[in-house]
Amino acid sequence: MKKIINLTTILLFMAITANAITPTGSKWRCVLPASQFTPEQTWTAQVMIFNDGQNYSDPYYNQVIGEPPADGQGRAWYTTDYELTDGSQSWKELSSPFSSDESYKNQKSTQWATSGIMADIYLRRTFTVTQGFGGDVWLSCGHDDAPAEWYINGVLVHTVSDGWNNDEIIMLTTAQKALIKTDGTENIIAVHVHQNWGGAYADCGLYEDLTKNTSPILNTLANGGKWGCFFLELSDNEELESLDTKLWTGRCANEELWQWGNGPFSSDNDYFLSLPWASGVHPLIVRRHFTLTKEDMDNVLRNNYELTISYDENPKVYLNGTLIWQQTGWNDGNYASYQFSRPNKNLLREGDNILAVSLTSGGGSGHLDYGLNISTPYQEPSAVNELTAKEDRETTSIYNLQGQQLTSPQKGINIINGKKIIR
Repeated sequence: MKKIINLTTILLFMAITANAITPTGSKWRCVLPASQFTPEQTWTAQVMIFNDGQNYSDPYYNQVIGEPPADGQGRAWYTTDYELTDGSQSWKELSSPFSSDESYKNQKSTQWATSGIMADIYLRRTFTVTQGFGGDVWLSCGHDDAPAEWYINGVLVHTVSDGWNNDEIIMLTTAQKALIKTDGTENIIAVHVHQNWGGAYADCGLYEDLTKNTSPILNTLANGGKWGCFFLELSDNEELESLDTKLWTGRCANEELWQWGNGPFSSDNDYFLSLPWASGVHPLIVRRHFTLTKEDMDNVLRNNYELTISYDENPKVYLNGTLIWQQTGWNDGNYASYQFSRPNKNLLREGDNILAVSLTSGGGSGHLDYGLNISTPYQEPSAVNELTAKEDRETTSIYNLQGQQLTSPQKGINIINGKKIIR
């Protein structure tokens, strides 16, 4: 599949895919095969395609041309109890891969669109899982083009507003992973991908990392959506350099005059724009709060704490007032990772903590998305299930859809002891 793109886009795509996660080999378990990473295992899905042969033109860019109707009970196409509908469009059972090419990775394709023709594809794929997860679970979500969405058992877990990436794969949050039923009953992944022009592709799959289990403390856009923060745009880089870092990076800094918003930040739509940032003119400083319990502190030295950050440009990261990591330049849409050293861990405190970041103005585009994870070693599912069963008898585990633990259920969707409950 080919699209006509400029050299800058080609170099960016090469930079992103060069560091892409490839869930193959002995350290990964294929829970549900994706066409991109396990092409030899083809799969079927219930499919509805909207393709009336209309040629692409710029006014129609990213405009969805059709959506499956609600069923007789008013349920949307991505819900678990949805009854397949017929009409001017109907659902059909078709086989992967779903591509505009005659074959994809040596497998005969279901060609749902061709180059230059706009289309939309909707997939409903059922599967069962008979053992729990001891490690991180990753959703393969290749798409060409967008907008595109992925749902697990009726809950939106990932969405893309623009662009294409056959290799895209994201780690599910704790709450998203809990959506997957592991008792052998049926699960559904529902997918929508829009095609503008050039090549077309739609995919889904699940893979388990057999090395670690990650729990976000501060989420990024990729593993939890938008995130709240205090921030300021400064007048110029000279002002940033003149600031006393002790006055703005520590736990006790006065935030009365700071702005509050939901990151990530970007100067344009190229990278996960949530909060606009005039990076060509102003440097940026950001503060994010997170809380550690006594139990967290008792396990600080045993667990791994990992910073993950996508930046443009020249970031400096401070933990409770101390500089722990810095870099020059930018890393485009990639994410750098930094694992806390023991001195870094010694900076953590029970209760409120601050992870603060500064970025300089580079006279051009800029962006920032960053977060913090705790990772623990992989445990065999049987051991995890025994532990979970014991804890379920003694306590109630409650999370929201962002993977944040709650002390009591909130209005809306809660994950209670691994089950989705609507309050």
